Order: sequence, then structure tokens, then C-alpha cells
Amino acid sequence: KVDTNTCFACHARRTRLVDRYQPGGHFLDQFSPALLRSDLYFPDGQILDEVFEYGSFQQSKMAMAGVTCFDCHRPHEGTVKAEGNGLCTQCHAETAPERFAGNDPSGAFDTQAHTHHPQGSPGALCANCHMPERTYMKVDPRRDHSFVTPRPDLSALYGTPNACTSCHTGQTNAWAAEHLDRWFGKAWRDRPTTAHAFAKAAQNDGAAIEGLRRFVTDREQPGIVRGSAIGEMTRLDGAATAADVRVAAEDPDPLVRLGAAEAAANLSADRRLDAIGFLLGDKTRAVRVAAARVLGTTPSLDLLGAQRRAFDAALDELDAYVEANADVAETQSTYGSLLFGQGRTDEAEKAFRQAIALDPTLSGAHINLAEFYRASGDNEKSKQAYAEAIAANPDRADLRYGHGLSLVRLKALPDAIEELTAAMHLDPANSRYRTTAAIALDSVGRTDDAFALFGPTIAGGATDANLLGTAIQLGLKLGRYAETLKFAEALARLQPNDPQVEELVGQLQAAVQHGR
Repeated sequence: KVDTNTCFACHARRTRLVDRYQPGGHFLDQFSPALLRSDLYFPDGQILDEVFEYGSFQQSKMAMAGVTCFDCHRPHEGTVKAEGNGLCTQCHAETAPERFAGNDPSGAFDTQAHTHHPQGSPGALCANCHMPERTYMKVDPRRDHSFVTPRPDLSALYGTPNACTSCHTGQTNAWAAEHLDRWFGKAWRDRPTTAHAFAKAAQNDGAAIEGLRRFVTDREQPGIVRGSAIGEMTRLDGAATAADVRVAAEDPDPLVRLGAAEAAANLSADRRLDAIGFLLGDKTRAVRVAAARVLGTTPSLDLLGAQRRAFDAALDELDAYVEANADVAETQSTYGSLLFGQGRTDEAEKAFRQAIALDPTLSGAHINLAEFYRASGDNEKSKQAYAEAIAANPDRADLRYGHGLSLVRLKALPDAIEELTAAMHLDPANSRYRTTAAIALDSVGRTDDAFALFGPTIAGGATDANLLGTAIQLGLKLGRYAETLKFAEALARLQPNDPQVEELVGQLQAAVQHGR
């Protein structure tokens, strides 16, 4: 049987779960698709990297209404069923097809009154406005299948593409927005969008969590959006979102459950089993494999009875997944972590080494190998693994940071400080790198240098309580109360109901007022 599952097998950014593809089987039983990551999709869901059509189409109202690939495409000829706007007016005509009576797509759209472009011109083609095109590898044009409406207001905020200025290349987003206001009124600016929450998440802004949480529980949202939202939530704050993962893991949509299984990797080890343990027996293979991949790396995993049998069965499926992707560095690196979690140390080291051999630029594999040595008690080998990784990837902040920590463990503090500050300069927005570098400087008596890492700009825009707390401790130690007050006030904005913070602000204000 040829259906959309057959199409998705090729037209998706995905990894294989089995070695031999069986046409006609369910897509999620043979492949695991990439969700809406910020390196693959713009925050409004439009395609950024080469992701083919699956992820875009899953976001669309058309997919939610039951439209399939075969409503527009001839599967064997590889052609569309009609040319020009005739393809869209199969459904988007003045009389709605009976099939879509519950999702009425009718209207007079193929008119100059709607398009505001002359009939027959490029601007009058539905696809050019609602399926903007990006070209990959200079020769492969790809239309977005989320069927968005042009949003120059979002382009101004987040750099998302819109069809208006993509075509009218000499014009601004403000110019495009003014035209849309004139043609359609201003209601288009208030249309629901994923962009605000996902853009904040991509900027590591914890304020995104509430918006993402609303997506997760909104059954009107596409499954791929909801599954992606739970992953972004836990990446921002795993400790505060464990209950949300559990809720998502019980969702009827397999893409939401897949998102929950993958998101559990960001939870503390003691919360993972409760959040997603039952997904080891899920009816969808992609979900089972994702759950096994996360739980297999969890230390002190205590599985009993039927849950143990489900875990062992899921591990067998995970082995098949690894075999099908044996030449993929990321797969080998992830598998190494699982093997180490299972106590299979020799196999784990081999998998990490294989990942590095497949892709020497993959920083995660280097970090996993170095942390494997650290956890095994060999700090010298851990330091050497980081040094080798940095030689191949000198501009990777995560590697410089890991190397710095390995040097701290060896008590080589001057060299550690050099690496930690290098990591901070390579990724200035990372508050953990800045905080750790400051603590290291303070530990060797360089408290002034440590406090200097937290300038006025940091105080004004900081959203990390640990960073602010460290800055306050250093400022108090140096007796620099006026500067410290700014950090305390920032912490009070972040934690408005904390009486200890309020008291600290009051004490610092009094000290500054009295010239202390």
C-alpha cells in the first residue's frame, strides 16, 4: 500500500530505526524524525536547513484537516496534479469540497482583490506567497510546506523569511507590513504564531517556558509543535519541567510522546524513570527507542518485572537502530553513553573512539570520551582527550570549558583559568562559563579580576540566579556595595518574592546611602 508514510520515508529529515525499509509500514516505526530544532527551522516553523517536507507539512492546518500528499501530488509521476493556482483551488474555491466541510477552506482567493497583484504575475501565485522557496546546495530549490502567511513583523523581530521582501528584495519589512495593513487591516499581526516562544527559547530565555507550556497542552496545535515545545522547555529548565514531561508522555499523539522521550534526557537522573519509564512499552517504535536511549544512560536504573522486560526489548530495538546507523558519528557517540550507563566500559570507549574517527569535528563525541575517562577515575586521560579535541576544534567553547574543568580536577589552576576564560570569550552569553571562570579566578586570590567579569551590562540583562549570586558574593567580599547593589536588584527582579533578597537589597541601599 502506497500512502503518505511511504512519502515521508524519503521526504523527511530523519534517522533510520531499522536496517531494511519496508514500504507500507508506519513511518514512525521505521524512522525517527527531527523535531523543530533552532538549527533546522526558523522560530515560526519555516524551513531553515535542508529538512525536506515532513516537518513543515506536519505543522500545517492542511495536515491537521486531513489533507495528504496525494491531494496535490501524483506519487508515481512525481508531478503536481494541476498547474498554477489550479492546484490550490481544488479546495480553496468559493464552494468547499464536502470532504472538508468541518474545516472550511472556501473563499475567493484566486482574485486580484485577494492577492493584490496582477493576475498571471508571480505575486498572484498562491505558492509564491504561502510556500516560499529556499535553495540548498545551490541547485535544490525547496518549497516550505507549512503554508504560512507572510509575516514581515516577525521578520523584523526574529529574522524569519517572508515572501514579500524575499520577492521585493529592495524593500524593508516595515514597507511590507504597511502594505499588508492597507490591504487586510491590522488583524494579521495578531494571528497565533509559534515564533515568540520558540525565538525566546533559542535565545535561552527562561521566560519562554510558559508560552511553550501552553503549546504542549493545546490539542489544537500540531503534534510536532507540541513535541518540540516540551524539548525546548526541558532544555531551558529540566528541574522545573519534569511534571510537564510526564504529561506529554501520556499524550495520544506519537510526536508529542517522542518529544517527551527525547526531552527526558534533560531531566535529573532520578526523575527520568517516573517521567517516561512506561514509554519503553509504547506502541510506536520511535518512541520506544528514544525512551531506551535516554533511560539506558541513566545511572542506577532500577527496573523490575514487566518494566524490565520492556526495557530489554527496547534495548534490542536500540541495537538495531545503532546497526542501521553504524556510520553516523552522533549515533556512535550516543550509543557509547548508553553502553557506559550499562557498565559496558570497553564497548563504550570503542563507540566513542569510533564516533571521533567518523567525525573528528563532532565536539559531543570528544566531550563524551573525556567525561567517560573522568567518570572512570582517570583524570589524566580525560585531560588528554580534551587537549586532543581542542587541537582539532580550537574555537569550540564547550571543549575549552570541559578542558578547563579537567585541569581544575588536576589542580592545574593557572591553565584551567586560561581555558575557562577562553570558553567565556568564545560564548559570552553562556552564564555557566562566566560564573565558573569567576569562581576559578577568586580561588587563586584574583577576586578583582573575577568581579570584573560581571560588568554593568551583565547586571542589566542577567536571567541566571547562579550568575547573579556569584557576582553578589564577590562584590560583598570586595566591599564594592554600589556595584553589588545592581546585581542584587537584578536578582530581586528575577525572584520578586524572596525575603532574603529583599533584605539584601535594603542593606546594600543603606550602605550606599551612607557612603560605605
